[in-house]
Amino acid sequence: MKMVNKIVALIVFGVLSLAGLILLGYTEFVTKDKLQDLPVDYRIIKAWKLPEELDEISGIDWMGADKMACIQDEDGIIFIFDLKTSKIVKRVSFAESGDYEDIRIVGDTAYILRSDGEIFEVRNFLSANSQTIPHSNFLTEEQNLESLALDKNNKRLLLAIKDREPQDKTYKGIYQFSLESGEVQKQPEFRLNMGDRILAGRDTKLSKKLEPSALSIHPENNKFYILDGRAPQLLIADSKMKLERRYALDEDDFEQAEGLTFSEDGRLFISNEGKGGKANILEVVFN
Repeated sequence: MKMVNKIVALIVFGVLSLAGLILLGYTEFVTKDKLQDLPVDYRIIKAWKLPEELDEISGIDWMGADKMACIQDEDGIIFIFDLKTSKIVKRVSFAESGDYEDIRIVGDTAYILRSDGEIFEVRNFLSANSQTIPHSNFLTEEQNLESLALDKNNKRLLLAIKDREPQDKTYKGIYQFSLESGEVQKQPEFRLNMGDRILAGRDTKLSKKLEPSALSIHPENNKFYILDGRAPQLLIADSKMKLERRYALDEDDFEQAEGLTFSEDGRLFISNEGKGGKANILEVVFN
């Protein structure tokens, strides 16, 4: 009798354990389904592995002719990477070592952003007699800047705050750098509202405040594409910086997304730091 009771007890325990596992799995599924209702409908068209010296790649910009201008956040060097050969074909020294975060090419001039907001203008950057002109401004390391977008229509660059505004946590400013005057406008041109409904109401790491690591303007529809490498996620905003759409990015694909750029015909490229592995550039399509 004792043996029968023991067998029954074991069966009951097994059934309850199985039910618990099923319930746990269901709970996790429901939770994930509920919290990850962001669209993840993107495709990686092609990937380029980068050499070791670009393991800390922090910014990219399309140059045309299958060439990509790249910087990394330690050395004051512009690396020209050939997508056809997957090799660095040129290196341009423009400044001493520093925390460089993004790059934009305007004609024969390269603009590089340092995390404290200083912008380095490198004229004739592909020639043997390039000239570097630093542009200091009121932005600081506390705000931490990693994003530099080219707004061709308005002859300006746009710089996005990553960490925080010193006086106001409700927004993150996007500041204008005039290509004509070489000065940064003191009031933000746009404000990323941290209380926006697209950012609110999620209990995963995607609910944390947006921390832009790259910013670019789509060449065909003029919408802003905002990359957050820590989440990771991609947001799309209209021409007035009103957030419209948010995509979760798979960490297996985007371990540390830092750079974002478009080709003239709208192809989208995102670069990832190596973080112990191979850094890469990915061509991505969002549906």
